[in-house]
Amino acid sequence: MNTNTDQRFAVISRRVVFVVGSILFVAGVLAILNDQLALGIGLILVAALGVAWRGLLTVRRGRRALAARERAEVPDGPVRGADAPAPVDDVVAALVGMNSDELPYTIEASPSSDGVRVEVQWKHEEMRWQTLFVRGSQAYAWRMEVDLDPSKATYKFVEHSGTAAVRAAAGPLGAVAYGTWTWKKGKTSGGTSMTFVEGADGEVRVTGPAGPRTSWEGAVMIKPADAKVPVFTVLRNNGWRPRLDWFGARMFEK
Repeated sequence: MNTNTDQRFAVISRRVVFVVGSILFVAGVLAILNDQLALGIGLILVAALGVAWRGLLTVRRGRRALAARERAEVPDGPVRGADAPAPVDDVVAALVGMNSDELPYTIEASPSSDGVRVEVQWKHEEMRWQTLFVRGSQAYAWRMEVDLDPSKATYKFVEHSGTAAVRAAAGPLGAVAYGTWTWKKGKTSGGTSMTFVEGADGEVRVTGPAGPRTSWEGAVMIKPADAKVPVFTVLRNNGWRPRLDWFGARMFEK
């Protein structure tokens, strides 16, 4: 299924599920009120299954789009052992050299009091949307600071991650609005933050690594491992190690 056909099918199926599902749900409620309990439950169940199937399609399309993102390629070269590490200038050049406009993150280096600080920062990830009854936004942020010690060819790192979300909804019982914000400092292993949304046609705006885009659906995601694995592969390939190199330390590099 090509992109245009896939989008056409997604738009049509979304409308069909919404209309048919609404009819089945109302019919189910009326059947229950008329003492046709089995029929009413059956109609509501069919409507719920249709909505669930449609939601799975959204998630699958979102995952497919996010999986297509560019990933950094680790520079080719001889792998050094910890007994013969590469100079810090070579390591920094290899790290910064992985930068690309297509990557969802940037790598920058600057002098620090103990050597060099490498900062890996995810580019802007934010999505705003509006449906028939709900308006919302979701934003993710992540960066990692890696401190290189040239005197010992060792490194240490810390991660900073945050999320911000706003929801406003209106319905038969009135309007409600809420917002959440979190910011954490530490280390992660294998985590992923993502949101998939379908809205009214042309009412989903995504600002991501590729720039702003407005559509009827959107997806935002931050997967630290996509940035961490290339960075730590370069460091280890050049003979650099954390101050305490053990199994647990390696787990947090993924």
